[in-house]
Amino acid sequence: MAATTVNEKPQKISLKRIHYALLTNESTETWGDVKTLTMPISLTLTPNFSEASLDAGDRVVDQESQMDSITIAGETADLPTEVLIDWYGHKKSADGGIITNANDTPNAIAVGFESGSKLVWLLKAKLKPGEESNATRKKGETNYKTYPFSGEALPLIDGIIKHTVDTRDTGVTATAETFFASVKKPTDAVPTP
Repeated sequence: MAATTVNEKPQKISLKRIHYALLTNESTETWGDVKTLTMPISLTLTPNFSEASLDAGDRVVDQESQMDSITIAGETADLPTEVLIDWYGHKKSADGGIITNANDTPNAIAVGFESGSKLVWLLKAKLKPGEESNATRKKGETNYKTYPFSGEALPLIDGIIKHTVDTRDTGVTATAETFFASVKKPTDAVPTP
């Protein structure tokens, strides 16, 4: 039997937008309206696994690994008040500011992003703010403030964590506009007999 050649397609690094929606009901798997951040700087996803191996007869006879979650680390040029409230569970003050309370808990959200031809939804994530750095401006220098964040993408009740679509694949009709119009849980493709 001859080997089948896989159609590989190199892709340049890209991060166009970050989308998010509040997970309004986890048991019915429904999300609120999608909101978009247009100035992302970076986004890194690191999968986390539980692993075990069985040693017998002076050798490894079996090995298992299972994805538990995906660690998220990112940075944007701005996180507006609305986003801080949505992501981190802060409250808005009567004068339009943000109240940060020790009892605040992050909201569960779906996080989506466009990277080249790949469209991705992390269906349930909880994020936390990163380090906030402030410094005096020095003569002749200009610097920009950035807003780091981190968190975990967690599995839904049935174990789904992430949905990725590559718009270059045959038969894919999704575009960024349609894919990020709302959050939808993916379904398995029905095999053709």
